[in-house]
Amino acid sequence: MADIDVVIVNYKSASHTVKCVRAAHNVARLDGVEVNVVVINNGDNDETFEQTVSAAGNATIVDNSENTGFGAACNQGAALGFSDIILFLNPDATLAPGSLKTCCEVFADPATTNIGIVGPEIVDSSDKVVRSCSRTPMLSDLLLRSIGAHTLFKATGYPFLSLADHSESRDVGQVMGAALFIRRSLFMSLGGFDERFFLYYEDVDLCARVQRAGSRCYYLKTARVKHIGRASSSQDTGLALALHIRSRLTYTSIHFGRGAQFLLSVTTLLLELPIRLAQSAMGGGAVGWRGVCKAYRILLSNSFPAGTIKLPHGEPHNGVV
Repeated sequence: MADIDVVIVNYKSASHTVKCVRAAHNVARLDGVEVNVVVINNGDNDETFEQTVSAAGNATIVDNSENTGFGAACNQGAALGFSDIILFLNPDATLAPGSLKTCCEVFADPATTNIGIVGPEIVDSSDKVVRSCSRTPMLSDLLLRSIGAHTLFKATGYPFLSLADHSESRDVGQVMGAALFIRRSLFMSLGGFDERFFLYYEDVDLCARVQRAGSRCYYLKTARVKHIGRASSSQDTGLALALHIRSRLTYTSIHFGRGAQFLLSVTTLLLELPIRLAQSAMGGGAVGWRGVCKAYRILLSNSFPAGTIKLPHGEPHNGVV
């Protein structure tokens, strides 16, 4: 049996997925770790996909006829493995030598049996450390994010932990889902990722539930992954923003109740929308004004904050909490 099941979800990022699979096998050989790689192709109709991925290294490839969402695809991939450790790895993330071995050692250490999730150090394409950990969000954090506090306090890294906090291994509230190691027994006992999250916040929710179950989320400085970021979602920023807002509202409803979700919905409509439009008009913001308008048009036309979101190929996503 393999030491680690590596689950990769592809959506319109075939070239990244090929590199990701190749790196996973290369690092596994260097680390002396056996991996079982599972690739879920989430509706990408690239006719050469299976051939090019298979050429990068041995992998179980599953073709979904439509985009089922990130969390659902991760659950699908995890169900095809048997290893004690599962690594959910974004296709635009590349493992560094030593990362697999180091994480295996943490999970095998009798002194750290209460560690349920491990998140490696994340670096960007320039090898600069990226803020990848944060505390578990409170309702106030979600409200502040909706009015742009994360941009006003960008220098501090909010809502992520500071770079100083990323200078050593430590317990954290949440790790980034781009590279997330978890014990299989824990993952299965929690029912996997909550599939009500189509994209975004599924990792936040999983980390919160892991800690509620009495396990720890741990940032491991001595393991490293290079992450490009937004290889799939950047293809349609308006849709990505709509999905992000929907997932934020879903998370709020699950963890803080319907009343909190209603409050956040009002804030999102009456404050976040004009703030985002103003930022776009001044040349700021990650999403241009056309993308912002598209995002809110999608949300409003689908019974904001619940309903059905139409994906690029027309597949519906039921976003009802």
